[in-house]
This record gives sequence, C-alpha cells and structure tokens, in this order.
Amino acid sequence: MGPPSHRCAREPVETMFWGCHEHVLDEKGRTSLPKEFRELLTRGSEAPWLTAGQECLSLFPAEVFKRLRDRLAAEVLNDSAEALERLIVGNATPCGVDRQGRILIPPPLRRRARLERQIVFTGLTDRVEIWDRARYEAAIANTQENYAQHSRLLRGVTR
Repeated sequence: MGPPSHRCAREPVETMFWGCHEHVLDEKGRTSLPKEFRELLTRGSEAPWLTAGQECLSLFPAEVFKRLRDRLAAEVLNDSAEALERLIVGNATPCGVDRQGRILIPPPLRRRARLERQIVFTGLTDRVEIWDRARYEAAIANTQENYAQHSRLLRGVTR
C-alpha cells in the first residue's frame, strides 16, 4: 500500500459533499454551517471532526475521520504518512454543532489555516474544507490558470 492520500475513503462514499458557500466568522470564532453540510455532518451519533489541512481546515463526518485515522496509523513507518498523521490527527478535535447550526473553530486551528472573518466552505465528496476567502480565491485562480496541466492527470474526466 502506498502513502495515504488525504482522500481517505477507498470504499464507496455514502456522504457526498459538494458546492461552495461563503460565510463569516464572529469574534469568538463561531460560524454557521451551510444547511446542506450540517444535515450530512450531524446525521450520525458522533460529532464530526475538525482538523488542519494543507492550506485550510477539513471537517469530516466521524466515520470518515476514523477511516482516515486508521489508514494513517497503518502507514506509520512511512515518513510522509507520519508527517500527515502529525498534521491531521495531531490537530484534530471533535466539532460539536450547536442548536443554531454553528460550530466553534478553536484559535489554534484558526491560526493554522490563517482564517480571517470572511471564510468559504467547500464540499469535496467525503469532507468539507474551510478556507480563508482570499486564500481560497487565490488557490482556485491558480487551478484555473493551470487547468490544462491538471486536467491531463484526470485522463479525460473533465472533457
């Protein structure tokens, strides 16, 4: 088995996230989850998990996070997997959703993702990413500028 990717679900994904939603963080680090994401993240008995990603935060349903955690643990002899485990598992925290549909993003995770007031939630099949809006726009612009290069890797999926 090669090094784990951030995409942890190797079997079919039951929970599918997609779309992009702009929101704001309040002064305490709270934000409301988009309704579509909230329903999928809270339908299980366990709280979703919030953790650090490459340039953003990732919010996983509990069962998906458990599969990712187990896969990283199985690859612990691999230096890359250990580095990802340190980032992902070492920064993970259960993320309760209050009655108003809000989550609290702890200060260390806000700092790690450099989240300011304007944020973006984006669904990526098995997880939701939370980005600082300006950083998200820059990342998307970079992907658009390099679309031909990226799309070649998908072997015709985008055509």
